[in-house]
Amino acid sequence: MAKKKFKKRRLFILIIIILIGVLMYDICFFDGKFSNRVGRTFDTAFENITKSTEAYKKCMNSKFEENNFSEKLISKKNEIINLYNGVSANFMYTDLENDYSFGEGEDNEIYAASVTKLPAVLYAYKQADEGKLDLNKELTYLEKYKTGGSGIIQNDTVGTKYKLSVVLEYTIRYSDNIGYEMLLDELGGKNVVKEYWKKFGYDIHYTDNFGNLSPKLGNGYIKEVYKYYLTGKENAKKLVEDMVNSDNSQYINDGSIKVAHKYGEYVEGGGYYNDVSLNFTDHPFALSITSTLGLTDEMKNLFLNTHKLSIEFNNMFYQEKEEYCMKKSQVI
Repeated sequence: MAKKKFKKRRLFILIIIILIGVLMYDICFFDGKFSNRVGRTFDTAFENITKSTEAYKKCMNSKFEENNFSEKLISKKNEIINLYNGVSANFMYTDLENDYSFGEGEDNEIYAASVTKLPAVLYAYKQADEGKLDLNKELTYLEKYKTGGSGIIQNDTVGTKYKLSVVLEYTIRYSDNIGYEMLLDELGGKNVVKEYWKKFGYDIHYTDNFGNLSPKLGNGYIKEVYKYYLTGKENAKKLVEDMVNSDNSQYINDGSIKVAHKYGEYVEGGGYYNDVSLNFTDHPFALSITSTLGLTDEMKNLFLNTHKLSIEFNNMFYQEKEEYCMKKSQVI
């Protein structure tokens, strides 16, 4: 945000300098009386500034194509892609303002594990916004929901009651498996969630209550979370807050920026470990990584390095885009 404010201040200072210049010109050569000539000069200058500002905004709101990338920016992109050479993992980066994406194996699907809890929780919050779900409703931990794996509800006794709002929080923050089962029951099953997301062009392939995931689908989840967050609704803020404070963030965040994420881990049948994230740089981006590396040092290094380099790429991308748009619109 600081960079945006700097650009606006620079443009404002430019306008002031031009206005002062016009006034000084008039004072020196026309005894302080606005002549038609000076008036026309002022009007022309102001019109050019207005047009340039509009051109700059239009450029910043349009796509920044790869043919305008510098060699340094292309090199940074390739540096990220090269992390995945010969590694049992895939990823996808998507800028959420410019909608520019790149990745490696971004359409490849593997077992999603707990990442699929995210679209269910987002759907529930939106239903609550529309008055179709009561977040204060109490749900009961029944014997049929009892399961192991991640979560904290398993530490309580069967029969314990929880508000739906608490179940949603636990499902994201602690990736609670029992909470997720309770939530799916309350929503009417996984197919209800699947049909909802189909309306937005996303196809969730369920093999069980968790199903499969590709990096492209993961970034789709994050796009919708970001759109929801921009509405400013309290439930949207709560969802992102819980994603920021959720388990295992140390594997994708070195603390340099705020990251809202949802991970998924399944140790049987290949050691699946996945993560989808909303990264709050000055210009937010989505990043999804899927792997069968398990929770190993190799996986941790890969995930952290991908995030670190993606932040660097994102910053460079917008610096070059701003410079390109300033030059194109002649706002110097």
